[in-house]
Amino acid sequence: MSLVQIGIAFCFIVALVAMRKERTVINPLSVFCFVWMAVLFFSTNTTRLDYPQNETIEWIIIGVVAYTLGYIFQRSLKIRFTFGNWTTLRDQVAIPRYKLLLFFASVCMLFFLRDLILVFLNGGSFNLRYIQQFLRSSDYTIVSNSIENAINLLFIQPIAFALPAICAVDIFYGEKNKRLITITVLMLLFKMMSTANRSGFLLLFIYILIVGLIFIRNSRSLSFKNNRLLKRYKYVLLAIVIIASLVFLITTISRGVDLSTNIYLNLAIPPRMFEIWSKTVQEVELHGYGETSLMGFLLPIKYIFNNILKIWDATNINAVYNIIQLTDVQWVWPGPKITANAYVSMFWNLYTDFRYGGILVGSFLYGTISAQSFWNAIRTNNPRMLSVFCLILYSVLYSFVRFQFSDSRFVLAIIFISFFAYKKDYKL
Repeated sequence: MSLVQIGIAFCFIVALVAMRKERTVINPLSVFCFVWMAVLFFSTNTTRLDYPQNETIEWIIIGVVAYTLGYIFQRSLKIRFTFGNWTTLRDQVAIPRYKLLLFFASVCMLFFLRDLILVFLNGGSFNLRYIQQFLRSSDYTIVSNSIENAINLLFIQPIAFALPAICAVDIFYGEKNKRLITITVLMLLFKMMSTANRSGFLLLFIYILIVGLIFIRNSRSLSFKNNRLLKRYKYVLLAIVIIASLVFLITTISRGVDLSTNIYLNLAIPPRMFEIWSKTVQEVELHGYGETSLMGFLLPIKYIFNNILKIWDATNINAVYNIIQLTDVQWVWPGPKITANAYVSMFWNLYTDFRYGGILVGSFLYGTISAQSFWNAIRTNNPRMLSVFCLILYSVLYSFVRFQFSDSRFVLAIIFISFFAYKKDYKL
């Protein structure tokens, strides 16, 4: 067997074993292994991209193995890192702060509505393909001050990112607040139309599917009456999968993109992008020392001190931030006739920090974090834990794009959910 075949076989076997052990397909280990199995397969079976180097394949497989070991280590040893006593945590009830959430959702909705109006007035079309082309052109620029940029970076984007997960959990474990769900859907619609980015809507469907599967998993031992209700939920989840697939298909076609080509290229490109940008950080001799992977925590602090207060100039953090931004905006050649940006994968962030040691240790720690979040979600049925798990599983699903903890939107969304979106109560 070749190295690629060994890697694919390892991912497939581990994913199946994890599904059986965890009694659900949406456990982080299975999702991670399925994603990287697809990446290994597509990246080595395409003529449109340069074939990845053996060293790249080796370190991807090592990263997957390290993640697996970290996940197993946390689950098998039953190490529980929680704030306070485990029994206390299990007895807690997290109640959504609906008034606060409605206020923030309304502000985000109005913010994206304003952007939509500006785009329409300048571009004159609601077609996603034309909007995308228009936004990429030099014909449309937004002039905003530092305060507005700070509000967008520190509040609007993180809260808008957190709301779909909160709403998905509320459907199964909350009051099914219709106003919150309606405003969130409108917000996602305005955001999609103003940015030509459909990911927000798709994430809402994905989160509903995730929480629904957890709800079904934890409710199988209930009475016959409730089992009839579970069947109804299963039909609802099936309908959601169909609707999400249709939304993805329609929005992809409206952008003038071939669906199958779009999917396979997104999964095939990461190894080559990892190679290209790893070579770049080697040439400039850049070491992040944790800053690349954890930029999501550092950027808000850097932004406040650097851009608003203007009292701190962190040279290395600035260099790391600039290279991260460069991976998103600079188009490179992963193949002889194709250009691409982004999709450097989580392994590039870890590599930039501590080279190959970063991939090994970082992947292991990421596996423990994923297992911990999954454990908290399935054992407590706590809405706060479930919402956080939705975001953690999102980071696993999109690990072929980047290490999501390097994104301030992702990090601040978790902080918002953990400390502001819910209030504590206790079971009687």
